[in-house]
Amino acid sequence: MKIPFKNKLSSRLLAILIISILFSSSIVGYFLYQHFYSFLYGRFNSDLQNYIKLAEQSIDLNKVLQNDQVYLKKSANKWAKLFKCRVTIIDASGVVVADSEVPTNQLSNLDNHLLRVEIQQSLEIEFGSNIRESSTLGQNLLYMAKALSTKNVQIGFLRLAINTDDVDSLLSITRNYFFIAGLLVLLISSFIVIIFSSNINRKLYKIIGKADKISHGDFDTRTEFSQRDELSVLGQTLNDMAAKLSDNLSKLERDKNNLNTVLSSVQDGIVAINPNKEVIFFNKQAVSLLDCSESDIMGKSFFQVIRNQHLNSLLTNFFTKPIFLKDDVFFENRTLDIIITSLKIEDGLGAVIVLRDITHYKMLEKIRKEFVANVSHEFKTPLAVIRGYGETLLDWGLEDKKVSKKYVKKIVKQSNQLENLVSDLLELARIEKLQKLEFSEFKPIPIIKEILNEIMEIADSKNIDLKTSFKKQDFEIIGDGEMFRSIIINLVDNAIKYTQNGGVIKIESHLQKKKAVFTITDSGIGIPLKDQSRIFERFYRVDRGRSRAIGGTGLGLSIVKHLAELQKAEVKLSSEPDKGSSFSIWFDLA
Repeated sequence: MKIPFKNKLSSRLLAILIISILFSSSIVGYFLYQHFYSFLYGRFNSDLQNYIKLAEQSIDLNKVLQNDQVYLKKSANKWAKLFKCRVTIIDASGVVVADSEVPTNQLSNLDNHLLRVEIQQSLEIEFGSNIRESSTLGQNLLYMAKALSTKNVQIGFLRLAINTDDVDSLLSITRNYFFIAGLLVLLISSFIVIIFSSNINRKLYKIIGKADKISHGDFDTRTEFSQRDELSVLGQTLNDMAAKLSDNLSKLERDKNNLNTVLSSVQDGIVAINPNKEVIFFNKQAVSLLDCSESDIMGKSFFQVIRNQHLNSLLTNFFTKPIFLKDDVFFENRTLDIIITSLKIEDGLGAVIVLRDITHYKMLEKIRKEFVANVSHEFKTPLAVIRGYGETLLDWGLEDKKVSKKYVKKIVKQSNQLENLVSDLLELARIEKLQKLEFSEFKPIPIIKEILNEIMEIADSKNIDLKTSFKKQDFEIIGDGEMFRSIIINLVDNAIKYTQNGGVIKIESHLQKKKAVFTITDSGIGIPLKDQSRIFERFYRVDRGRSRAIGGTGLGLSIVKHLAELQKAEVKLSSEPDKGSSFSIWFDLA
């Protein structure tokens, strides 16, 4: 708010106080200078009097009576050097008989000193003094004289003089200091006055600003003053008035905030739309689900902000016929469950849209359906084979031992396949239930060697060459030893199954930075690039017929993936069709 009388009060107050300070400083400075002047000359007078007394005690008054100029000149020079001043000895008639600044042969040129002010004063009082320019030296001097007497007989005078130029220079410097000090006092006082007046102005501006805000409907601001004065009382009165005016608004605001808190705490997105299809309310969840910013949506047309044909069509249908609507809408890679209900407001009938993200549930439903279909298929095939061979045996195969033995082997094979499938399913279910694991440090190479000894017979049956390369063997990794064993068994078993007779499988390990890398490479059939991204899914097979023929359940690599993730390890695949596959697992070193 612009203050029309800004600075007038403070300017007048500042001018008055500065003039007062200037006047007071001048008077105080004048008296201080006079006091210093008197003090300084009083000090010099006192020093000269003490010097005269010392000289008087050492002078031979008979020599003064005899007018012994050699003695008197020598004494004058000695005292002048000692006291650093001019020394003059005058006889009772006023004739100078010795002077430290005038040679003896020139004393006759000097005027008679009997009528000099300091000499006359010394006849009336103990010491006489005067300040004037010396006719002999041409300098301003401070004279101090004392009459010399013996046996109550006046025999002469002893006079000392010092140059007042130094004193005048000191007084001039002092005047300058007083002037500078007065100027500083003026500046500091002006600064203090400015701060003081600014403080008053600030209080006034606060009160005026507060009144202006109240006039515009803002009742929440308060004027705070640390001191209790008239302005503070005025400000407090405004505060009390604003507090009373804001009570009802505060209650309404609290109710609104409580409602917003409740709506914001709801996990579903909520959007309120007026009859003009403009957004009048939304919560944070709605902004997130609709993938827009708060500034983009508030007060804007819903159709202008949200470019989804299905959702806009539902809203259009609602305003055409305002009945409860519910549907699923695919929006920005999400599946949203949409509910639209009516909203009665002053302007007419609006709408409330409730949005719920059901993408995860849809995905779980899809996974469940696929899992049920896959499990049903995996069980159905071996069961059908077992049933077929069983019926054949019942019909005519039991009499022929050779045929019956052949069929029984097939039944046993399919039974083993079912048993392996059930075991893998149970193992996968057990792994998925695991939440918190306590890992330990263990040596992996002995476990790998133990596994290779166990499967050596199976590899030999296919004439597969198992090669190993362990650059270091005494290192330790962080994880679970049994889980690590399951990972290696599944990968090696997989390599043996999909490697043709006479093939090669290499099991290697090396250390890379803070990781231990274990690689199982085979010379088998390989995996096409299009299948590599899904190879770790449950029941996923590149060639279902071939996999089933060699006894694969389709769960081995899925188990490997889950076990690795539980141990914070990483599984990588590199493969080319007809050249083989390479699986590497990266564990943290202990």
